[in-house]
Amino acid sequence: MSTHNTLDKICVAIVICSLVLTVLFMNGEALGITKIVDEDAEQNSDSAYFTTNDQNGSWDTTGAAVVTLTGDGASVSGNGAYVYDGNVVIAEAGRYVFSGNLEDGSIIVDAHDSSKVWILLDGVEINCSDDACIQVDQADKVFLTLAEGSQNILTSGSAYSDTALSDGTDGAIFAHDDLTINGSGSLAVTAQYSHGISANDDLVITGGTITISAVEDAIHVNDSIRIKDAAITVTAGDDGLLTSNEVENGYLYIESGTLDVTASGDGIHTTGDITVAGGETNISAGDDGIHSDASVFVQSGTILISDCYEGIEALIIDVSGGDVSINCEDDGFNANGGSSDMFGGGGQMGGGQNDGTFGHGGMHGSGTDEGTTGEMPTPPDRSGESMSGGMPTGQETETASGSGQSSADTEDVETYISISGGNIRIVNEVGQDADGLDSNGDIKISGGTIYISLLGTGSNCAVDYASESGGVAEITGGTIIACGASSMAESFDSTSTQASILYNMSSIAAAGTTLTVTDADGSVLLSWEVPCSFSSALISCPEMKIGGTYTVSAGETSEEITLESVSTTYGDAQGGMPGGDMGQSGMPGGGMRPDGQR
Repeated sequence: MSTHNTLDKICVAIVICSLVLTVLFMNGEALGITKIVDEDAEQNSDSAYFTTNDQNGSWDTTGAAVVTLTGDGASVSGNGAYVYDGNVVIAEAGRYVFSGNLEDGSIIVDAHDSSKVWILLDGVEINCSDDACIQVDQADKVFLTLAEGSQNILTSGSAYSDTALSDGTDGAIFAHDDLTINGSGSLAVTAQYSHGISANDDLVITGGTITISAVEDAIHVNDSIRIKDAAITVTAGDDGLLTSNEVENGYLYIESGTLDVTASGDGIHTTGDITVAGGETNISAGDDGIHSDASVFVQSGTILISDCYEGIEALIIDVSGGDVSINCEDDGFNANGGSSDMFGGGGQMGGGQNDGTFGHGGMHGSGTDEGTTGEMPTPPDRSGESMSGGMPTGQETETASGSGQSSADTEDVETYISISGGNIRIVNEVGQDADGLDSNGDIKISGGTIYISLLGTGSNCAVDYASESGGVAEITGGTIIACGASSMAESFDSTSTQASILYNMSSIAAAGTTLTVTDADGSVLLSWEVPCSFSSALISCPEMKIGGTYTVSAGETSEEITLESVSTTYGDAQGGMPGGDMGQSGMPGGGMRPDGQR
């Protein structure tokens, strides 16, 4: 009996303690109890992509350990760091200020896996002949801050040690965990082996003037790259920026700042989404300018791809704003219906990597997501910005950790080009079998201004879609002049609500010819000095109406065309299958290419 009484008392005590703890938890702040929070958790920031600490490039150095690099070693004033074998090892969470020169060594972060470490670079020059100059072996997150007015230089050797290679180290800056670079100083990284900056988890850059030169990828990250308010210039022997997570799909988000990329491979290559929400991006690439195995969303900002094989390639290309200019050798936009790693060197079927493998050499990192403290909230819903009102079949919107779509069989994934705003200019002066807008699914245009110029010879097609497999090209708004060859020209579909003309010419207009559209009153609706020669033009603007008569002029040649249907074709187009309604000429608007594509 006494045992039962004791158990009853214990149970009552447990219930009372639980009630007290519940009251304290719910009313702790009102009772004067300080709540401990993770200040770096994304839920404590007003941004879905950047925490408050990510954006703090001028944190308080009071009480920080001071490390002075002295050539072959360093002096340490304060706790948490020590010198070993010519390297500086940070073993504890905290703040550290570095200055001076290290002739052959590294800064190594080897702390507890829950530790947050702040490193201020205030004028350092670090050379490491056989390893990363800065390496994060273990931490929760490391903040690498560039002090105001400072110049910081990191140079790695051309061959890494067996120890470094066994650890998967493949960058002049290498992190097993999350890494943030911020501040207002400058950082110059020269990677004579593999990548410039490499991280297994997330890389956030929110400030500084950063220059990277690498024999392989300039920036190579597993999970995500997020950029804001930084000036970044990269030169890469392979890809400029790459995310390699094929399980959760590594993504790229650019909010502001400038990004200048010169790359022998792709300018930007990701397994997940690419979102450009602002800033200025300039790319010169040996292969694709921008390539995503998932989706590319352009919402704002400026993108100039001055040199590339294909301009933008992805399952889904969705432009709702911004300015996009592309000078390419093949397709301008290519919604290819799947990852192109089974095809080499671009070529047909949507292009791909030069070596026929993922990421021009695959994934060099040492592991997958090792986890971080603080889940990332779901980024803002973008479903309303895409033409289908949501993400494609078999994919998901970004998860709480910020990864892109789930991996799904590409056969189950919808592919399309959607343009609802912005200004787009695509010029191809060399292609003979190229497209301006090329979709293995649909093309839907509801806004924006689009200018496309391809040569008027060969099988160049300004607007190409999967009409042979049920795809449609619809225009419901916006302005377009798309010029190319007439042999494969396609018009907009009859399901469009805005009128258009596919104007096929009897001869080829020379490069620099001005194409003009005027209405019956002589008012100029459209005019463009077309950069390349052309023999076909697809034209549409909101002022064009069914039943109206318009004069289309190309240099000295003029034709009066009455819009008898929403999609009117005028002139001879050499091809088989129609791409739209029969116009007043009675000629079809397009045909099948020799390679089986349109």
